[in-house]
Amino acid sequence: MKIFCLLLLFFTTLSFSINAQINVKPKSELKSQTLEKKEGGKYYSEYVVRTEKLKTFFHSGEIPVNFPKYDKYKTYDENKAIAKTWAKENKSLIKQEFWYKFED
Repeated sequence: MKIFCLLLLFFTTLSFSINAQINVKPKSELKSQTLEKKEGGKYYSEYVVRTEKLKTFFHSGEIPVNFPKYDKYKTYDENKAIAKTWAKENKSLIKQEFWYKFED
């Protein structure tokens, strides 16, 4: 009976020591899977305006390849200004009903 108790105690201790050796990374080392919001929470993943909404601005129904993408290292207002400049230079691609959106 003593041997049984000693073996039980040994294996219990062994299992606790094995579980204690699991490596856990500190929270600071984990990569975030969410995108950081920029000024006013107006950060979109690809463009300054949501993709589906932006498509409706163009005659073709598609976003031109050279339309400026959102640069997360710039502020929302800087990205918006870049998009407005592009739109003014490419007005023929945009439906007339949306021209007012790109005016100052």
